Amino acid sequence: MALEEYDDYEQEQIVKEWLGNNWLTILAGIAIGIGGLWGYGKWQNSQVIQSTKAATEFTQLEAALAVSETSGIGQLISDYEKEFGSNIYSIQARLQAAAKLVEAEDVSAAKAQYQALIDAKPDKPIAEMARLRLARLLVSEGNYDTASTELGLVQSAAYQTIVEEIMGDIYAAQGNQSKAQDAYQLALNEGEGYSGKQIIEMKLADIKAVN
Repeated sequence: MALEEYDDYEQEQIVKEWLGNNWLTILAGIAIGIGGLWGYGKWQNSQVIQSTKAATEFTQLEAALAVSETSGIGQLISDYEKEFGSNIYSIQARLQAAAKLVEAEDVSAAKAQYQALIDAKPDKPIAEMARLRLARLLVSEGNYDTASTELGLVQSAAYQTIVEEIMGDIYAAQGNQSKAQDAYQLALNEGEGYSGKQIIEMKLADIKAVN
């Protein structure tokens, strides 16, 4: 029951009883807190050093990604993550790697990069962005069911225009012109300011021409 539900006297008794039952814990907490100030300072300093090292190593990783063969990209990132774990730098590296792999028409390896990024459980916007890009690759392979599943996991309103666009692509590829038209129209309705709006308009025009 919430403390504010009691009158002043009852609140005082509850506080006294709680203090009586927890005095040892409180004292221990104070002692740990005082002693922890020094330890926290050391920990904070070590974190700064580690972050700086991670950033420096990423610069080298980024340079290596630019010149390496696509077959070695995954190993470069894995080696980085073994030392520093998954962080904003490894996320950026996987996005760059996936883009390079798509250019090289290695869709399977690009999908693996997006999936690895998702599996690392980054912040929701990044995970959903990866799901959208993964869904586009799945559509390009004709794997429509899996693509639809990925799209269903994208919940952010900011991404709904892209979700509807890709759903339109799926319906169009499956020959369902009516649903494709509805999806593209919905994407346009929700896509105010979306940079890809013109492309959606072209897709919608193509669908209407077929119908």
